[in-house]
Amino acid sequence: MKKTRVLIIDDEKENVRYLTTILEENGFDDIHSAFDGEEGLAKVAEVSPGLILLDLRMPKKSGIFVFNELKKASAYQHIPVIILTGEGGFLKHLAELRSFHEDIESLGEKPTEEVLSRFIDSRPDGFLEKPIEPEALMAVIRRILITLDEVVEKRCSEVNALRARKIEGGVVYHGKAFDTGERSRCNLTAVAARAAAADVSLPDGFSWRSSDNQNIPMTKVDLLAFHAAVTDWVYANYKASWEHKAALQSLTEIEAAEEYNIQKGWPNHILA
Repeated sequence: MKKTRVLIIDDEKENVRYLTTILEENGFDDIHSAFDGEEGLAKVAEVSPGLILLDLRMPKKSGIFVFNELKKASAYQHIPVIILTGEGGFLKHLAELRSFHEDIESLGEKPTEEVLSRFIDSRPDGFLEKPIEPEALMAVIRRILITLDEVVEKRCSEVNALRARKIEGGVVYHGKAFDTGERSRCNLTAVAARAAAADVSLPDGFSWRSSDNQNIPMTKVDLLAFHAAVTDWVYANYKASWEHKAALQSLTEIEAAEEYNIQKGWPNHILA
């Protein structure tokens, strides 16, 4: 999303600087500008933007004219356009002058975006009235530009993070809580691998430390069973994460990916 080339078309240089600052603060760095409608149409052909922020009331060619021209041209009609305007009153007055007599009484109550629809040939991808709040602008941009792949990638990262927290969170085995952080798992694997040899015996009084720093006595059989239980549990966590990511990657709608429940299907941390 942040790699998208953005074109701002607005005759007010302060507005352009303000919008540019918002975009830059949110990670966009390929930003272009034009200061009237005629220059805006030329810039569209020159830079091939992936998003256009378009003011309405400009010299030479208005934003309404620019929008309609873009949506008529097969080469440009796919470019998302967010219309930005502080001209709600002007649009309503203009609508009345164009003899929409049947609506004159109620026109003042209609939202600006609805009035705007009288002058443009298709619906804009986004619409905001000035003054523009940074949060509102970025919410509209994210809605327009975010892709299914980006949402799935984000949700898969959340699955990975959840798996890591669960594995690091410890287990309860035979009523005792044990740490399952990476260092503890490595130590357990090393000791169990050595103890598995047929000719190896554990020292007398061997114990494994619980999460509350108690020494829990274990025989060789106990230790190997504990190691096997933890290993199976770690694998089950990985298996759950693989299944969640496969399910996410099979989805075909952004909304479904955003609403997918990654909390279900994980193994219980109580092993025995």
